[in-house]
Amino acid sequence: MVNLKELNENVKYFLSSRWFMIPLLIATIMSFGFTLTHPSISVDDTAMDYYYRQSELLTQGRFFQVFIDKISGIYNFRPFVLDYLAILCLVAAAVLWCSLFKKVSGNKLKLIVYLFFACFFVSYPLITEIFIYMGSNFETCLGYAMIPFILFILSSDTKNLNKPVTYIVAPFLIALTLSLYESLAVVYLFGIFAILILRFLYSDDSRKFRDVFLRGLYFVIPLIFGIVFRFLIDMTLKIVLHLGTSTNASKEIHWDHGFMQNLPKLIDGMTLSYFYNALVYLPITFLVIAMGATFILMFWHGFKHRSLTIAVLYLGSILSVFSLTILQGVETPYRACSVFSIFTAFVFMLLLQFVEEGTFRIAIKKAFVVVLCLFLIWQLNDINKWFYVDYMRYEEEVNVVNQVAMEIRSNYDLEKPVVFLGDYKLSDNINQYTSAEKSSLAGILYKNLTGIVPEGKYAYKFVQTNGDSFLDWAVGWNFENNVSEAHKFFKDLGYDFKADNYTMREKAYLLTKDKPQWPKKGSIFETDEFIVVNFGISDKFANQVKLN
Repeated sequence: MVNLKELNENVKYFLSSRWFMIPLLIATIMSFGFTLTHPSISVDDTAMDYYYRQSELLTQGRFFQVFIDKISGIYNFRPFVLDYLAILCLVAAAVLWCSLFKKVSGNKLKLIVYLFFACFFVSYPLITEIFIYMGSNFETCLGYAMIPFILFILSSDTKNLNKPVTYIVAPFLIALTLSLYESLAVVYLFGIFAILILRFLYSDDSRKFRDVFLRGLYFVIPLIFGIVFRFLIDMTLKIVLHLGTSTNASKEIHWDHGFMQNLPKLIDGMTLSYFYNALVYLPITFLVIAMGATFILMFWHGFKHRSLTIAVLYLGSILSVFSLTILQGVETPYRACSVFSIFTAFVFMLLLQFVEEGTFRIAIKKAFVVVLCLFLIWQLNDINKWFYVDYMRYEEEVNVVNQVAMEIRSNYDLEKPVVFLGDYKLSDNINQYTSAEKSSLAGILYKNLTGIVPEGKYAYKFVQTNGDSFLDWAVGWNFENNVSEAHKFFKDLGYDFKADNYTMREKAYLLTKDKPQWPKKGSIFETDEFIVVNFGISDKFANQVKLN
């Protein structure tokens, strides 16, 4: 039914090539070696029991994650294990994507272009926005590996729509993949365009638009069925287990607020994410470079083959990258932009192939390889920077916990519950890496073009989850009827204070309005009922109280 022999042969080809595997493993170790040996507690790390064993993920429709946990029990805060499994999946994904490209290009790409694709893919720094979420890194990387596997088995026969693989096997695997992380659908969608581009350039298939469209439709049909399968499985589980639907995952469609009302917000968000940030955030810089290179390839191949079809495919590949943003009407958070690494690596791969097979001088070809090597070094340096920033953030917050715990133990009644409130602010030691200074080019453009003049040293924060305070998240209201995540953090560090509850937090909030912010004197105080630690009350926190 499914030709796995060719897949096995292609995978063996790359695994047995030392010129491919050794550089790939070196790039992987350089990318993840630090974070693998320096674990930190980040957002959601203390809440795995809530997500995996209190049905939160099932209410979000992410049932495959729960199934994996049921059979393996790996979803706990266990430093090294999940990160290591995620990295293995990422390397496997690189090999599987290369195996797919080898198949659909008719083995006409050079080994060096596969190597650069794989190295750029595994080291793309934007993955740090999701990798620091220890409960999310494994399933994201697993999804990266499942998609090329699905596309490969579909590519075995794109002419016969009556095979079970088209309507049952592939859609079921797609349903499982999308239940890992919904934005992986965009990775699958871009994968279709990557296949069609390579087949147009290197296979003997018809290049007529109608024929190319039908080949693309063959891959789209399983995706549609997979979305339907995922919905049916999700609804069945919710009915059988008497579950509701979670509002914690960001899946809202914003176009229902009105097209003209939402469009300016979308444009502002896209401008911030992909114009200003392209000046200060390396993965976005490379994304924009890759988009520019795509247009160059679009015009070059369009004129070379005298075909609008290839131009449509290149343009479609760019639109597919932003399809989730277009659908939702709001810029996609970086942690859900899984497709960026595939897109950027694929475009750099095509550029190198274009140069290698062209009539350029040897010196020019070597110079282009040197430029790509330089880009790769920048990536390796950048991904390590963000893992190091997260570790510094963790160390800073551990130090805060130790100081707060020491004061509580020394001066207050430990028989009383402790209430943690506020909006903890990280030090400038972290902010200097995560925010654009007013004096920078990005900061100047941001101020001049938006008219916004922020207070302080920085114009705006250009990363999203990187450099986020765990304490700021943990002392909030988080998950109703559950112990505060701040208490779990303190307990993990050896301070098992008596836990509070929602009612206590609401009472304590009213008492903290005029209190100083930690570490000022009086930021920790005691009532007849509980001890309060005030990290600083903000409007965001006040809104949380109103909602509860």
